[in-house]
Amino acid sequence: MRHAVLTPFFGKLRDRFCEYHEPLPLAEKLRRAAGIRGVEGVEIIFPDECADAASITPALAETKLDVAAVNVNLKGERMFQRGALSSPDPGVRRRAVELLCEGKKLAAELGAERVTCAPLADGYDYPLQIDYRQAWRRMVDCVAQAGSFLPEVMLHIEHKPAEPRTRGLLDTSAKVIRLCRDAGVGNLGVTFNAGHAMYDGGCAAAAFAEVLTVERPYYIHFCDATTGWDWDLIAESHHLWQWAEFLFYLRQDGYQGWITADTFPVRQDGSEMFAANIEVTERICQWLDQLDSEAVVQALERHQARPMLKELEQWIPLPA
Repeated sequence: MRHAVLTPFFGKLRDRFCEYHEPLPLAEKLRRAAGIRGVEGVEIIFPDECADAASITPALAETKLDVAAVNVNLKGERMFQRGALSSPDPGVRRRAVELLCEGKKLAAELGAERVTCAPLADGYDYPLQIDYRQAWRRMVDCVAQAGSFLPEVMLHIEHKPAEPRTRGLLDTSAKVIRLCRDAGVGNLGVTFNAGHAMYDGGCAAAAFAEVLTVERPYYIHFCDATTGWDWDLIAESHHLWQWAEFLFYLRQDGYQGWITADTFPVRQDGSEMFAANIEVTERICQWLDQLDSEAVVQALERHQARPMLKELEQWIPLPA
């Protein structure tokens, strides 16, 4: 696996109540990313951070970082406040598809294999606010259009239960799988966010198993969350065993692609948070490599949780 980070998290951030850190140019964000041990790539935000390849190519060459993905923001413009891909306004939907296609062009110029997008504006806040059937059909049509453009660049769609809407149309990875199927084009995949799968009381490995079962291409975002909200926390800080279980499935599938940290350092130093993500993830992966994976699979087949948990307990440093 190759580690990447989201570049906007090195600069100015804000939540509903406060602002954090100082704004930084993209070149400086890349330098900070490159200074973290183990980071080989970045995910950049289009069009907010980078609108054209010429503005970022020199800094990429300087830092020797690859672009893991171009993340297309379909929630930042005012016109998207009532939806982007599912908006009832044809002009808004055209703009959303246009941004996805332009993001694909940028990804191709930067040598990135994929565009990723979390259409978080597409959802609802109240009962009887939208027609769910029409919203889904519009989203399917838009994704099919964007997926058909520059088919050599994959379009990965990310799931999230909520934010900024009280419920997202793509609240689970299973919904993204269905969206890819309904769109009917071959170059669509899932951006599987392990933290988003655990937020809302879910199980990351169980949700990820659905992606593996249908053999849909995937790209990984990771963080931790509480069951009540997506706080984009350091990996394993709240769900150590679930994070280890997810990584077990990822290793079982032989994944060698990007694993991109989606942690939000509002009251922490970004470089330190990303370094902690990588350190704990690599330590768990080293432990998994030492396990008898066949014995673990046999225990799973017998529905025996204790063998795996016993191994994990031996790995955790506990006082005598």
